[in-house]
Amino acid sequence: MSAFSRAFSGRHSKMDIVYFIFFVSHIPITLLIDSQPLLPVEWIPKPLLALTSFQTDVLGDPFMIVGPRARPDMTWFRSLLACELVLQMPFFFYAAWALWTNCPRRHAPLLIYGVHVATTMLPILSMLYRGNIDRPCSTRAMLAGIYMPYLLIPLAMAYESYTHCAAALSALTKPKKS
Repeated sequence: MSAFSRAFSGRHSKMDIVYFIFFVSHIPITLLIDSQPLLPVEWIPKPLLALTSFQTDVLGDPFMIVGPRARPDMTWFRSLLACELVLQMPFFFYAAWALWTNCPRRHAPLLIYGVHVATTMLPILSMLYRGNIDRPCSTRAMLAGIYMPYLLIPLAMAYESYTHCAAALSALTKPKKS
């Protein structure tokens, strides 16, 4: 049995494992991919730039265009990426640790994170659905499918964390029997 299996056996829900994988995988994605539209092209290593070019040129992603081809009307999206890099990135480490150790105080921060990220994903998915992007419907649907886990996992996290927080608050405010 691997260390991962031992650490997560019995003490964690299946969703805790999903959340842990979500946060751990998000660290390299944020650093290596999502940060690229915020950087000058010459700072980005060629293999990483090729990966983002595949995402934009082959998959048709209008958001991740890097360099002079970047659309000026996507400043709102780049501001979300800056928040991801500055605000969310440190939280990924905390969340991974809290899930790994089964920290009982993890639910309020996960609730806040889940609601925040779900809120930021709505304009992205709306742009794919009805926005001013020159992509066929099939490309928009495929891109929505790529972005959808970044809405659904945080929503599930927010819901599950809310139920834990509500139960804890209910227990604290329950009238004591005399």
